[in-house]
Amino acid sequence: MRMTKQRKSILKLLNQSNQPKSAEMILLELPDETMNLSTVYRTLDTFFAQGLISKSTMKNTAYYYINKKDHHHYMICLGCQKMYEIDCHLDHIADHVAKDHHFKITHHDMTVYGYCESCQKSM
Repeated sequence: MRMTKQRKSILKLLNQSNQPKSAEMILLELPDETMNLSTVYRTLDTFFAQGLISKSTMKNTAYYYINKKDHHHYMICLGCQKMYEIDCHLDHIADHVAKDHHFKITHHDMTVYGYCESCQKSM
């Protein structure tokens, strides 16, 4: 994969973010007219295929984040949409199941949905 100026810009934004971002959020943070939304999506698809990023989907919107050595997952509040990062405890289980089925895992994703404490109080 060739690392173009546009790809570097998107990767830099994701690296600097402490929260997953949608393609639309990324586009809004890029300098005006640097690229269009379809270019952002194509770049994110390329990064995902290469294993550089992961994605979680909420309400038909994909949110992207950098794959780090200390892999994390997210809990997302269905009320206020706040995202909570949680540690991954699936690697050992996934590796065991993959070995049993002669399956090579390239990546995995888990998103937990529910309501945060604040939103529960207002229900």
